[in-house]
Amino acid sequence: QWYQRRVPQLAIKTGYDKFLSVALDGSISGRSEAIGAREEFQISFDDGFQVLKGCNGRYLTFNSDGTIGCTLEEIKDNTKVIMRTRGDKERKVQTLAEKEKQGSVREYETNYVKMFQKFQDKKLKISKNGTKDLKVARKDGRFHEEMLDRREKMKSDRYCM
Repeated sequence: QWYQRRVPQLAIKTGYDKFLSVALDGSISGRSEAIGAREEFQISFDDGFQVLKGCNGRYLTFNSDGTIGCTLEEIKDNTKVIMRTRGDKERKVQTLAEKEKQGSVREYETNYVKMFQKFQDKKLKISKNGTKDLKVARKDGRFHEEMLDRREKMKSDRYCM
């Protein structure tokens, strides 16, 4: 799956519900839970093909040995892709960003914590910090990254390290 954040950037989600991220050396891993600057690819078009540029300023490259990385500074044949989606073009799909905007920030945080938190004492542990930071992050387009940071500071669930 791919998620369009800001035009013309997108994030690529793996089949394991993790996002592809680019390291500074150009290697790519699929372990990120939230979308940040390293998970965003800039899309551009070249001769009817799409090319993706990583956060390190290099193009996504498909190597002959089956690996991928953001290593080339110029567009070549192994950087061009054709992207397809599974959804119908006519159907309006509610994006994650639209779902976030519907409810209050506190409600969304509560639902997000419920997904990952293991409650042995039947009490929900939510950050005591105000929602001001979350509201600013929502406007800036880094809402999930801020939610993950809050989880990490609390160390309140078994998945956040």
